Order: sequence, then structure tokens, then C-alpha cells
Amino acid sequence: MEITNKTIFITGATSGIGLETANLLLKENANIVIYSITIPKTPEIDSLKKNKKILIIKGDIRNKKSVENALKKTTKKFGKINVLINNASIAQRKDFTKTTQKDWDAMIDINIKGTLNVTQIVLKQMICSQTQSPMIINISSGAGYEGIEHLSLYSLTKSAIMNFTHSLSDELSNKKIDILTVAPGSTDTQMFKEVFPGQKPRHTSKQVAQVIIKTIKKEILPDERRIVDVFHHAK
Repeated sequence: MEITNKTIFITGATSGIGLETANLLLKENANIVIYSITIPKTPEIDSLKKNKKILIIKGDIRNKKSVENALKKTTKKFGKINVLINNASIAQRKDFTKTTQKDWDAMIDINIKGTLNVTQIVLKQMICSQTQSPMIINISSGAGYEGIEHLSLYSLTKSAIMNFTHSLSDELSNKKIDILTVAPGSTDTQMFKEVFPGQKPRHTSKQVAQVIIKTIKKEILPDERRIVDVFHHAK
């Protein structure tokens, strides 16, 4: 796909992989929408706010009205969304026997329900408006393959995202919408530092973002399960 002037909507993109992806997309002259529940006051974010190719919207992926409002703002400024990147998620390191229903609800509401909510709303627009070269990329994790101890809830949600992607891709095979998963290994994000203090990640956020860009361009193709995985994983 030619990225120039395409509109790419990224959730949770004010830090880490999402922010690096937005920065690389700017170099490709794309229109970028950053949708996040928090908008930090940092020099980098302040600089992005001044860029005419960037639209930053504060909102919650779990809230239907909030996402619909973000879609309206996006359409008004840039037109149709060509690519949706579901990047927003949370993680928690905890013995499963010590987790609570509040923990379960938070993880499932954000990592699964939030992804479903944004995907459904944007997908309806893509179908109705016959968006050119539409693509949805769901960011999963190596934890979605086989699980990681003390990350049972996170692993569960990332496995669910992989299976959801595969199923939806098959369901919409006649719509010519590319739906796939990117499954990074451990990455130097703030979330990784909080979950694995003192441990060294295998990848930088920029390396993962580069894979996402190549995936959008179709320089890297997914496997039969619609998963792009060119990363190192370790239990």
C-alpha cells in the first residue's frame, strides 16, 4: 500500500510502539490520528500537536460515543480511515490466585472489549464508504502464543486478539479488507519496564514500528493465521 496521504488511526499512541509508529508514518507523509485515554504534556507530544498531518484525540476505547466522536473528527479533518491500528492495551504481572474480578474486568474491558469496540465502529465506516485499500492491524504479543507465567490475564487477552483477527479476516474475505495481527516480542516500552523491572527487552519500539510500517506497505506478509511475527520470543 502507498502510505502517502493515507489516514491511519492508532489507539494508545502517545508512547511506546504507538508513538514510534506515528513518528515513522509522518516520514511517509501519512495523515495520523492518535487516540488515547491520556495525552501527556511532553515536548514530543506538544510538537506533534502543531503538525497539520497529526490529529490527537483524547478518548476511551471502551466508550462507544467517545470512539464515534473521534471518528467524526477524523472524517472532518482527513476523510476516511484507511488503516486502523489497535495498539492500546494494559498488562499486569501477578499470581493468578491473587488476581481479582476487578483485575479481570480491567484487562478484558481494555484489551478485548476496547479493541472490539473500535474495530466495529471503524469497520462499519470502511465497509459503507468503500475505503481504498482498508486494513486493520491488531497488536498482540508473543504471550498470545503460549502464555507467560504471572501474566495469565494479559496472555489470555492477547491470544483472544489473535483468534479474533483470524476469524474476522475469514468472515470479511469477500470485502477485500486486510485484517491481521502483529505479535511483538519483549519491547522497551514503559509497560514492559513496569511489568519486568530490571529486565532487558529484546526489541526497541522503533524496531516494532518498522515492522508495522512494512506490514502496511505489504513488504511483510502475515502467515496463514493472519499473524505477522518476525520477532524473538522467550518464556
